[in-house]
Amino acid sequence: MKAELIAKIISAHCAGSEADFKTAVEALAADEEKKGNSRVSNLLLSAYQGKKATVIKKPEVSTLEPMGYAAQSAGSIAVAPRDKDSFLELYDIIYPKTSLEDVVLPENQKRLIRQVLKEQNNNAKLAEHHLPPANRMLLCGPPGCGKTMTAFAIAHELNLPMAYVRIDGLVSSYLGQTSVNLRRIFSSVNSQNIVLFLDEFDAIAKKRDDGHEMGELKRVVTALLQNFDNMSSSVFLIAATNHEHLLDPAIWRRFNHVITIDNPGDEQRKTLIRKWLDEYKVEHSVNINKLTDLTAGRSAAQIQELVMSAAKRYVTTDAPVTMDVMIELLIQQMTNNASGAGILDAAAELHEKGVSVRALAKAVGMKHNTLSYQLNKLNGSEEAE
Repeated sequence: MKAELIAKIISAHCAGSEADFKTAVEALAADEEKKGNSRVSNLLLSAYQGKKATVIKKPEVSTLEPMGYAAQSAGSIAVAPRDKDSFLELYDIIYPKTSLEDVVLPENQKRLIRQVLKEQNNNAKLAEHHLPPANRMLLCGPPGCGKTMTAFAIAHELNLPMAYVRIDGLVSSYLGQTSVNLRRIFSSVNSQNIVLFLDEFDAIAKKRDDGHEMGELKRVVTALLQNFDNMSSSVFLIAATNHEHLLDPAIWRRFNHVITIDNPGDEQRKTLIRKWLDEYKVEHSVNINKLTDLTAGRSAAQIQELVMSAAKRYVTTDAPVTMDVMIELLIQQMTNNASGAGILDAAAELHEKGVSVRALAKAVGMKHNTLSYQLNKLNGSEEAE
């Protein structure tokens, strides 16, 4: 009897069924009470009630992590569904602390996000006109452009927790299990008012006509579409991908809005550089406009890492950060700290953007005449100044 009840508890936990889990726990406690094990029965019920007591408790601000959110196991919100083979939870519950003001996007994209937020906050009014609020958004763009940060900001502005789907738990090597995991995720969140975030979305939404893909992935896409269509209106779905060209055509129409986030433009880079120099309290004599030009084509994540490196240099040396330091750090980033031809290519690129050979030579630790000769050799016979 006890083994069967324990098996039911485990099955309910893996399936994400709170009602079945509660029933099985209570049945096990009753079985122990019948056998005269009152202490064990009370222990089981107290443990379950203790878990339930944390359902509405949010983490304190002191638990914030560096990425700008508080995280906890999904099990403290509801019984988290798990992959039956790896036993990994299929999503984590997080409480993003990033506001929309923290996100640097073109104004037209921010305007669209604000409109979506207004719709969510006025869903009762929209219902009177038989209009559903937008609750499905696809974010596209290269790595480091701010897709995850934007998703966090939306959840924060909606004042909702986020179910961050774990691809490592979702995608299974066993036939049919990934589709089952998808169904468990959607079944679990459909009863909640929550943001569901599917990062690395192309891993489960690739084109079904791709001859290189096996039938299993095609079944996963079909299952994904079905779950989309049956998703509760209480769920706000956000998906993000670096490879939108790989997505199945049927996926696109399931989203109310698609936002393509590119690497930051001139004004965005300038804003980000100033923001992070101030945020990290860096004493500097950096020409912001010049650094903005030099970082053209860099992602927001790369720019943040550049400023963070400068901030660490300042903290560890107590010397104000100069343009020479920024150029040195930028070359290191552009070359992944390589040497030889990589450095010459980076120096040539920055020289074309107006950095003098003398400044570049200092940054790379090379004699001025040697670097000038190497740049001439790389670019032709025209003398580098």
